[in-house]
Parts: sequence; C-alpha cells; structure tokens
Amino acid sequence: MGYLRATLVLACCTMLGTVLIKWLSITDVATLYLLGVGVVASWVPRREAVVTAVLSVALFDFFFVPPRFTFTVADLHYIFTFSVMLMTALVISRLAERVRTEARASETRERGTAALYPLTGDLLQASTLDEAVAVISRQVRAAFAADVRVLLRQGSDFATAGDSADLESDANLANVAFQTWQAAGRGTQDSPEASSAYLPLVGSHGRLGVLQVHPDHPESFDEPALQWLLQTFAAQAALAIERVSALR
Repeated sequence: MGYLRATLVLACCTMLGTVLIKWLSITDVATLYLLGVGVVASWVPRREAVVTAVLSVALFDFFFVPPRFTFTVADLHYIFTFSVMLMTALVISRLAERVRTEARASETRERGTAALYPLTGDLLQASTLDEAVAVISRQVRAAFAADVRVLLRQGSDFATAGDSADLESDANLANVAFQTWQAAGRGTQDSPEASSAYLPLVGSHGRLGVLQVHPDHPESFDEPALQWLLQTFAAQAALAIERVSALR
C-alpha cells in the first residue's frame, strides 16, 4: 500500500512538472519531487520513503534532464544536482520518520498513563486471584489491544492463573523472563520477533511468575515507550497478585 501511494504521488509530480515545464526551470521541477517525497515520507515507513527518494531522482533524470526520456546525462553538472536532490530527499524522509515515531511514542505514553490510574484502583478492590486476573486482562486489553495470560510459578513449572486468555505460550521465553528478571519476547532483545511479550511478575518478596501479553498487532510492541509501560503494568499486577494470594 505504501509503494502504491508513493507511485501515485510521484506520478502526479511528473505530470505536474510536464505541464509546467514551459514556465518552470529544471530546478523548480526538482523541488516538486522533493515535495512529493516529503508527502510520501509523512505516510509510509522509512524503507519505502528511501525507495521513493531514489525513484524521484530517476524520474527527474528521465523526464526532465536533457536529453529527455533517457538516463543519459549530457551535462555532468547534473550529477551534482542528483546527489544534492537525493541527500535532501533522504534527510526529509528521515525527519518525517522521526516525527512520526515520536508522535506514536507520545500517544502510547498518554494512553498507557491514562490506563494506569484505573488499573491501580481496580486492583486495590480485587480480593481474589480471579478478580485480580480479570482486572489485569481488562485493563491490558483497553490500553494495549492485547490478550493476557498470567503464568504463576509452581515448582519448576508454570500454571495459568484465573480466567486468563487461552494463549499458546513459549515455555522457553517464559523461563527466560522468570530466570533473568527481564522481559523477553516481542519488542525485547531476546526473541524480538516472537508473537508475545513475556514480563516477569516481581512482587515485594520475589518472583511470582510471568505475564504473557499477546498483542493484536505485534509490530506495535516494538516501541521502547510501550515496553516501559508494559513493565509498569506487570509490576502493578505482581503486587496485586501477591496481595490477594496472601489473603487466601
């Protein structure tokens, strides 16, 4: 879809440049392509934006640089023009990607922070393990569009707690998260392409188990800001599970 958008935008730039070439200089036409690259970069990931930048230079050369309709360049000075145009397009795409990433991270932080308040209050009202798991599942679904499975350590194995989601778990990643006290799986340094994230549940008296979080859209968990929020959620969940377990 991103490449299709890029093709349509560059086609529009080419048609517009062809119509206006009688009144514009070649340099002016180059700015049209830079504008097109900027528009595309605001929509698509960096890889597609880079392809768009390279393609814009190729189209500019083919349709507007003498001799036209060939990739042959009669004046070698245009090589410098191509280089500057390409570097400018790449800078634009990089800046657009950074702005988009920061905007997503800010939105994620705001959504997660807003969800922390009801999570804390609801967990304090939970008096049983089932109620605590239900609160965790509901709030993680609302904040992260993800399903949750609470895996509590029993001896050398894990047991599903409460009415957790019926998810297929990776026992190896769950053990890694439990043993290392560090998150594993999706979005982490350990198996970042996994379908779920595994976060250790660490209470005030030690490790309780692992929180498995399976997002509807796994790529959304690749953002560092979201990983920090997930760990905050796991910490709150661990304290609540520890508290209700002590009441039994």
